[in-house]
Amino acid sequence: VDGVKVMHLVAEEFEHEFTPGLRATCWGYNGGTPGPTIEVTEGDLCRFYVTNRLSEPTTVHWHGIDLPNGMDGVSGLTQAPIMPGETYRYEFTFPDAGTFMYHPHFDEMTQMALGMMGMLIVHPRTPRYPVDRDFAIMLSEW
Repeated sequence: VDGVKVMHLVAEEFEHEFTPGLRATCWGYNGGTPGPTIEVTEGDLCRFYVTNRLSEPTTVHWHGIDLPNGMDGVSGLTQAPIMPGETYRYEFTFPDAGTFMYHPHFDEMTQMALGMMGMLIVHPRTPRYPVDRDFAIMLSEW
């Protein structure tokens, strides 16, 4: 939209099947844990709408990204929490290529333990060498 990449993350509870017959109630983004892998290119201006459908407040912290303090997603420090039913808008430019993650910074020991995290891949604007395929693996102990 007018040169801005726009995405929507929904923090919500859902049932997740880890393996056939092994189900658990989890929290995550867009109905999954881990949440969707976000892929952007170095220098992209992005806008993330984060809707909270959880029973408690949450935020999104863009782990490892150099961004404006007000977009850092640390509840009580850089932003007010996103209350249940609310949508918050994050908007910033990705200055550096690399592999990162996103996760909450509100009651993070509970929210992350229930599955709220996702991969964030920032591709270089000018690659040094060709890449045929990326494999992103996010490990978590349950």
